Amino acid sequence: MFSVRLPKDLLERMRERKDVNWARVIRESICRVINEPVIPLTIENLICSLRDSGCWEMLLCLYLKAELFSPQYVARNLDIMYPERASEIISKLDLILREHGLDSSLSGSSGGRSLRDLVKEGLLMHGVYDKFEMDIREKISKEGYDVERAAWLLSQYFVKDPYEWREYSPSIEPHGFIRTLSIMLDKENVIDIIKKLVKIGLIFWDYYESKAYSHEIIREANYASSFFSELFARNRVAVSLSDENLNFLAFLKWLVKNGADFRAVVEYEENEAKREFEGSKPFDEILRDLVKRGIVIIDYWPHRRRAGKRSSMPPYWVYRLTPSAKREVLPLLLIALIKREP
Repeated sequence: MFSVRLPKDLLERMRERKDVNWARVIRESICRVINEPVIPLTIENLICSLRDSGCWEMLLCLYLKAELFSPQYVARNLDIMYPERASEIISKLDLILREHGLDSSLSGSSGGRSLRDLVKEGLLMHGVYDKFEMDIREKISKEGYDVERAAWLLSQYFVKDPYEWREYSPSIEPHGFIRTLSIMLDKENVIDIIKKLVKIGLIFWDYYESKAYSHEIIREANYASSFFSELFARNRVAVSLSDENLNFLAFLKWLVKNGADFRAVVEYEENEAKREFEGSKPFDEILRDLVKRGIVIIDYWPHRRRAGKRSSMPPYWVYRLTPSAKREVLPLLLIALIKREP
């Protein structure tokens, strides 16, 4: 993504043209100037034909085929979004793909690039991502507090944390998110809320499998990345290091005990780790308060099988500050440190 400076009067005239997709106009103009086709004509014709015919369900199916690891999960997600129609949508798209000479599973390559990547670029270049993003924004605006809060919580997992050691990933293992969301919303079962997020098109279920791992994941929709970034930037959390917040300081001390900015605890040793907490209230009570305030989230590292030189590893619960909380806490810690110096 990049920004373009425009004269104010030109920008106002552009805003008046609600019928024009300016992002698509800019993308197509760049292609013309470079004079280089970004995607093969067959894929371009397929996508444009579906787009111009308003076949958004099949375009979403095409996106899922290109994006997900597991073909079986294409049907699972479509079944949530379009109940009892998943098989029909997949069958229709498969027929169209074959008519265009493309493999229905999108295997293969063209010009040294995978067919899946070319399809995703085609969907982006020809305005399909723009339409999907517009749809999720409209649908989210009609939802209640629980769904909006769940979407904000996802932004804390998906948006790149500038202070985080780990690399950005467009997917998360669901156990930590489900546990955090349950605490945040005071609900034992939050699967229905996650189903709503899938139905909106914000996230999708998928399955990751390798020699070392095999587990479900929750995958961020590519076209929703700007939406998550806005959620992240718009909502701030209130953090204080005052004497009245000694339990938060006690939690920070517990969190960084091993010299990192997070605490990874073997799943079956969690209760023992909690006993190390030295606050004036029980650990779970403090955790509940911090999660509700958007200060702490819980991640999950699944079991890793022995593979090659990599040894096996038990599952871990991972406690860490949200990126939004870090943004507030780190300057406060720096100021407190400077004040303590003679």
